[in-house]
Amino acid sequence: MMRRIIRALRARDDERGIALATVIGMGALLMILVATMATVSVAGARKGTTDQNASSALAAAYAGLADYQSRLTADNSYGQYGTTSGFTSTSNFAGRKGNAAFPTTSGGLATASWVAVPGSTGEYYTYEVDNTAYAAQGIIKLRVTGRAGSVTKSVVADLKGDGFINYLYFTDFESSDPSITGETQSGSTTRLCVPQHMWERTYSSTTACDPVQFANGDVLTGPVRSNDEFTVCGATFAKRVESGAADGVYNVPSGCRYTATFAAASSSLRQPAHVPTIDLPATNTNLAQETRYDLTDSTVPRPGCLYTGPTSITFNGNGYMTVVSPWTKATQIAIGSDGKMTGATPSQCGALDQLRSATGATIKTLSSNLVYVQDVPTPSSNNDPNAWASTEQPTTITANTMCNQAYSSSQRKWVATSSYGNGLGYPRANEYTGNLGATGLYGCRSGDAFVKGGFSGAMTVGASNYLYVTGDITYVNATTDILGLVGQTAVTVWNPVSCSTYQTVRTSWGSSTTTNICDTSYGSSQLLARSAGASITINAAVASNQGTFQLQNYGYGAQLGNLNVVGSIAQEYRGAVGVSYGDGHVTGVKKNYGYDNRLLSTAPPKFLQPVSTSYGPTTVVEVPPAFRSDGSCVRAASGTACS
Repeated sequence: MMRRIIRALRARDDERGIALATVIGMGALLMILVATMATVSVAGARKGTTDQNASSALAAAYAGLADYQSRLTADNSYGQYGTTSGFTSTSNFAGRKGNAAFPTTSGGLATASWVAVPGSTGEYYTYEVDNTAYAAQGIIKLRVTGRAGSVTKSVVADLKGDGFINYLYFTDFESSDPSITGETQSGSTTRLCVPQHMWERTYSSTTACDPVQFANGDVLTGPVRSNDEFTVCGATFAKRVESGAADGVYNVPSGCRYTATFAAASSSLRQPAHVPTIDLPATNTNLAQETRYDLTDSTVPRPGCLYTGPTSITFNGNGYMTVVSPWTKATQIAIGSDGKMTGATPSQCGALDQLRSATGATIKTLSSNLVYVQDVPTPSSNNDPNAWASTEQPTTITANTMCNQAYSSSQRKWVATSSYGNGLGYPRANEYTGNLGATGLYGCRSGDAFVKGGFSGAMTVGASNYLYVTGDITYVNATTDILGLVGQTAVTVWNPVSCSTYQTVRTSWGSSTTTNICDTSYGSSQLLARSAGASITINAAVASNQGTFQLQNYGYGAQLGNLNVVGSIAQEYRGAVGVSYGDGHVTGVKKNYGYDNRLLSTAPPKFLQPVSTSYGPTTVVEVPPAFRSDGSCVRAASGTACS
């Protein structure tokens, strides 16, 4: 009996032990689950904080991009400021300009200089500038690093100005240049008309120049912009149209029977859309600065070539060009602290004896650089190395007599004689030029460039006076070649004519006189260098900051073919390229203009820049962080700092 009781107790004791072990096991399991849940909760909180910091760091980077963008818009020269890092090792800087967002450098290493994002808590940014492509392409590359907590994020952006090169066709005034057309005020035969924007004058104005209209049949396949108000009768605009007039406002001339077509218009976008004005620079002499060899430390790290007086440039289609420049004595200059000038003649610009010969110097087209043609300077206290006395002229060119003028007592000025020439073969024999001489076409001492040929490379040609396109200018490789043409007075498509009959115009009431204006009636003028129906092709970004882009003698001679332009056209005034007369006679060329879309993201080297513009990013991409949160550089495997 006792044994049964003991067995029963033992059995009962065994069951209690199993229950206790089960309870203990369950408790341990619960503790593990609680601990696991706590761990997951803490990790989730950490992940949430990290994600928030990552988002805030990226937002801080974009805030830094906006800060630099606003500084560059306020000061177009701001791209010259910054500090060197692995990202900007080949850039040249003129200091930090007091901007704490530029990194500091010590021992060749960059350290982030964090600037707080205004209005934020714990968000900072720093940025690095790469300006190596600014002179060549008008692009500033910026790397911005944002920080929030211990997290950093970096983005790289390409910034480009919203300048006139972004448009197929840009004008300041929608009227022509009165100094070229001779247009006078209403009721006057002597006073030239006054250029005025349509939106700033009254329509009863008798002093303002008449606007030039876009006509039925005109098709513009690229973006178009003007500071003025457009006059349109039936033209078609395939891309956006912008003007300085109020939204949607354009002028329709009296009697117009056609309706304009704005292909990009929609219910949410009125066209022409109103935009601020873009100011063309008063001169293009800043291009001449790009030929100074004493500014290589920061402003002009790679000086171009300076030529003096009438200069012929022929592109040879193989990456070379032939330059004839009879007046040139030095092809680069320097200016000392006392204002005195000195000259240099680097081989890249051609040997002087060859430049001043009839055959010229054949040299490579300048890689990502500029050629500038200036007026012949006269001797002065600054010792200009290219100066010539008023009684001097080159003797190396004998193709025609240069500067052969005589003083006219009736006109009270020096005028050209029949043997006049500019040393390069202009004007042609029997060519009609209006007033020859220093104040007219082909001035023998003018900064005129005569350009043609097959171009290969990346370059800009600037002229202080006229730039004449004397033949087709075409790219050898349309995907890599890029050319800029800048004529301060005008970019003119050369089209010489002879004249057999001159107009008789009334100069005062009741009297008339024969002038030297060629008669526009059919048959009174003949083409000298082109054939009827011949077309002309220009591949380039074209700009005239004081004048216009036009066809020379657009109102004379037989009708030509198309003027094919692939690039962009920016001008102070609308230039004419043809005339349709009431008797059915048509002169000049038909427009066939197409935009080079590459100009939205790049520009010819050292091309003409607007006085003021806004800068915006053409591309923005996130890249691996450049700096750690403590400001130190992130190193590549090669050990390069901030690469």
